[in-house]
Amino acid sequence: MFAAVVLFVVLYLLYTAISAVWVIFLHPLHHIPGPKLWIAFPIMRYLSHVRGRLDADIRTFHDKYGEAVRFGPDEVSFITVQAWKDIYGHGHKQLSKVRSSGSNPMDIISSGDANHTRYRKALSHAFSAKGLQAQEPVILEYLNKLTERLCDAAESQMPVDLVKWYNLTTFDLIGDLAFGESFGGLDSSHYHHWVSTIFDSVRLLGFIKLKDAYPLVFKALAPFIPKQLMESRTKQLNHSRATVQKRLQSQKSRGQADFMESMLRHRGEEAGLNDEELVANASILIIAGSETTATLLSGVTFWLLKNPDMLEKVTNEVRSIMLSEADMTFNNVTANLPYMEACINEAFRMYPPVPTGLQRFTPSAPIEVSGYTIAPNTKVSVHQTSAYWSSINFHEPARFIPNRWFPEVKNDPSSPFYLDNRDVVQPFSVGPRNCIGKNLAYNEMRLILARVLWKFDLELCEESQAWNDQKSYTLWDKPPLMCTLRTRAH
Repeated sequence: MFAAVVLFVVLYLLYTAISAVWVIFLHPLHHIPGPKLWIAFPIMRYLSHVRGRLDADIRTFHDKYGEAVRFGPDEVSFITVQAWKDIYGHGHKQLSKVRSSGSNPMDIISSGDANHTRYRKALSHAFSAKGLQAQEPVILEYLNKLTERLCDAAESQMPVDLVKWYNLTTFDLIGDLAFGESFGGLDSSHYHHWVSTIFDSVRLLGFIKLKDAYPLVFKALAPFIPKQLMESRTKQLNHSRATVQKRLQSQKSRGQADFMESMLRHRGEEAGLNDEELVANASILIIAGSETTATLLSGVTFWLLKNPDMLEKVTNEVRSIMLSEADMTFNNVTANLPYMEACINEAFRMYPPVPTGLQRFTPSAPIEVSGYTIAPNTKVSVHQTSAYWSSINFHEPARFIPNRWFPEVKNDPSSPFYLDNRDVVQPFSVGPRNCIGKNLAYNEMRLILARVLWKFDLELCEESQAWNDQKSYTLWDKPPLMCTLRTRAH
């Protein structure tokens, strides 16, 4: 018996060693550099994910190995403009999405091409120019409520968590547009219980992928995973289902501003969405339309507070051009605040709301990605944080420098930022599957940031000086952004 066990262990170690040698040195992807330990033992990337360190680790690998990194046996990350085009762009057959057992093929993000086109068409009404115009007064309604709550906070002279208030605002707004009613966060000053499950379900993604790849390891870890985390996805879907059914039975509608109204336009027809598709897409709209917007607002606020000269400059711009709150409209904040726009663009670079890479499978034949021959059935992506913080793409990438986005800088060969690869910054992705809500998100960000800068003097609390040191689980795990507010003196 003992001899048999010894033989098994020896054979297993021999098999592991031979497999490691083959996958590192003989595999069709062996020409792409990367960390050999991760390539030989892919469990490393899954453990990194559940620890919230995967995006930081991949960025470290790109700093070491360059523009293309192999960080698993069949996973390659890129940080070039050309890779965006080759992986996600128009002009070629779309690469298949990499899905996990937690993916929902009935939502606009995880669906196949045919259904994605159908879902996008169903939502296009709400995201058209007329839809955006109809959404402006709804956004202003919630922005006014946010302003009132922040005025109360300023009067109390107590520190304020702006991450929380940005999240409450965007969740309330998108809840109204998607379901016909807000989550009541701005009224209660607390997250709705369903919103809390969203944060937990995002953290659960790493464990789901670990379970798919290493079920025995997941089983061993399962007793140590918090119960609320394990139950979060089911609770989220159940609440979405109940809320959609309530909305279907209601006569409430925001007209063309209403996401649900848009999705219901072809109900009962072949191209229409069934009930489960409505639930899946309403749920994904809540996450994509609120959490990411609040994240960018938190990021740009932090980086401005860390750079007082830039905060003063953008505040002066807003206050000198917008003479009253009534002046802050979609058109005005888009056309007349160039420095604030540059600050938003630089915040997208420094703190992309989705810091990771959106993986696609290469087809059954080798393809070229950014000049590299990639083997069939390889998971490829552009890793956003790595691309945006790379000295390959940007001069002084670790510094918040809004001026790099000015047209005159882009066209000035004497500028140190002339050669910056600005087109690599694509926070809404590119191609047929780019974010349908890009214009709405930009309008929200501009209006909310302009109002906060116009109305309040802000200062970063000591406890949030290192706020940007964060974990990530597909989305950032944001700590409180504690600030002091003072209502501006007119």
